Amino acid sequence: MNIIQFFRILLARRAIILVTLLASLITAIVVSQLLPPRYEARSRVILNTLKADPATGQLIATNMLRNYISTQVQLIKDMQIAGPVIDKLGWANDPALIQSYANATDGRGTDIRRWLAQQIIDSTTVSSVEGSNILEIGYQGSSPEFAKQIADLIRDTFIEQNLRSQRDTAARSADWYRDQADRTLRALAVAENARTAYAKENGIVLDANNVDLESSKLQALSASSAMPTAALAAPISPAKVQLDQIDQQLAQAASTLGPNHPTFQALQRQRAVVAAEVARSGGGISGVSQGQIQSAYAAQKSRVLGERDKIDQLNQMQRDIDIRREQYQKFAESASTLRAQADVGETSLEPLGNATAPTRPSFPNVPLIIMGSVALGAILGVCLALLVELLNRRVRSDTDLEHAADAPVFAIVGNRRNPNGWVSRLIAWYNRRRQSDQLVEA
Repeated sequence: MNIIQFFRILLARRAIILVTLLASLITAIVVSQLLPPRYEARSRVILNTLKADPATGQLIATNMLRNYISTQVQLIKDMQIAGPVIDKLGWANDPALIQSYANATDGRGTDIRRWLAQQIIDSTTVSSVEGSNILEIGYQGSSPEFAKQIADLIRDTFIEQNLRSQRDTAARSADWYRDQADRTLRALAVAENARTAYAKENGIVLDANNVDLESSKLQALSASSAMPTAALAAPISPAKVQLDQIDQQLAQAASTLGPNHPTFQALQRQRAVVAAEVARSGGGISGVSQGQIQSAYAAQKSRVLGERDKIDQLNQMQRDIDIRREQYQKFAESASTLRAQADVGETSLEPLGNATAPTRPSFPNVPLIIMGSVALGAILGVCLALLVELLNRRVRSDTDLEHAADAPVFAIVGNRRNPNGWVSRLIAWYNRRRQSDQLVEA
């Protein structure tokens, strides 16, 4: 079948095409008038992704922005948003809706709240405005005011749930960090008590720099042995030097830490021990010689080396204490930051005005339905015309005759078609062109 035969069939079966087209058009018009109209209201919310968190100061990474927006779109059409909307509307206690739910579920349903929430979800659309960080929430309702009310209610509930979720998450994290801080503080107290007991048991005194008393004496004797002989006439006492250092540390701690601070009190106890040592030694050594200093230095060095294992153990205990103290400070800081975040009343979402009541229904779209029905009717009419033609094939031209008789046509006698018609002229031109091609081939 060529294009000319196709058009001849359509022309011959034009009544079928017109009837099918008109039937489709009338049906579409009737259906569009019978369908209940639905109005769609749209409410917008801004995602302040470029705004730093008020508590942590953090921003959402650019590469995570698309995933963040997609997550928010899914959350809006979730039960955790639709459920509170149902609660605010009070639909679960409406006798008419309860009866509708019973009819829809044949009395076997047990969760009317989820059933109503699903209807809210099915009528809700969410999209992001291209090139912006704005989400547009649409809701289709039976009336303009009803659609506007639900659209704004979904948006407000979404913002409230987002803020509540943010607060709850921060509060849970803050509680966990506070619990870890309390555990670390208890472990720190145990470690400090163990170190103090070990130092008392072995007679070891550490200053604020975690240097034991015997090592401080050794350093003082080492410094004295390097002094010239003339300077040795002055009184020299390692304990006195250490006492002066402790006094300086006490003065600094009193101005920065206060008298009730554990470090300040430890320095006071250490000063009492060193002061007792100075009193026993008589406050100093007068006129000592270089040999005496060297002898005292060697004796002190032997004493320090003899207690090196104990000092190393005490230093290890001190390092463990420092690690636990640092852990406690980090846990306490994180707990404080998250607690502040849980108390913040701001969120990264901001409503953009209120929804406006639509003036025209979004469904049914009568122009779109009519155009679709015309296209569908035309296609269906053409298919039906071809089907009828195949079931009752006729000879409508010399081309059909050639195909039926399987013999060439040399002339046409008694053409009753109007020679002035455009269809006849087109057919005549096509026949002349085909005969010319046959003669050339012959």
